[in-house]
Amino acid sequence: MKINTKYFGEYQAADDSVFEFPDGLFGFEGPKSFALIPFDAQNEASFLCLQSIDDSELAFVVFNPFYIDSAYSPGPLKEDLAELEVEEKTPVSFLVITILRDDFTDSTVNMKCPVMLNNQTKKARQIILPQDYSMRRRLTPKEKAG
Repeated sequence: MKINTKYFGEYQAADDSVFEFPDGLFGFEGPKSFALIPFDAQNEASFLCLQSIDDSELAFVVFNPFYIDSAYSPGPLKEDLAELEVEEKTPVSFLVITILRDDFTDSTVNMKCPVMLNNQTKKARQIILPQDYSMRRRLTPKEKAG
């Protein structure tokens, strides 16, 4: 499907890249359909764009949290799993919303409220984890002044 995007102009989104968010995203409950678009298709560890299908200006930079924290262990609530029709062997993915700053060392990710994707049903939901994760974890360690 062709969509207008914030970062890529007109873009041909693959059908399997579109996810439905029945509840929208926190603070953006209206838009329900989003395409997941890689900024660099050749690099699996690159940032992704979560682009609204209906609003070309609404896009979030997201990232796979396991690339910066291999010990990240999101444990969604039962309600979240039920809402996304997740069963024991259902393939799910997690992405964290990223705030990129001009000074990249000030950039952060929200590890507390990831986006959970059911890769079979293409349903998704932003969740709040019961575990103690930061809402503003730095992407890179801040250099200490000498």
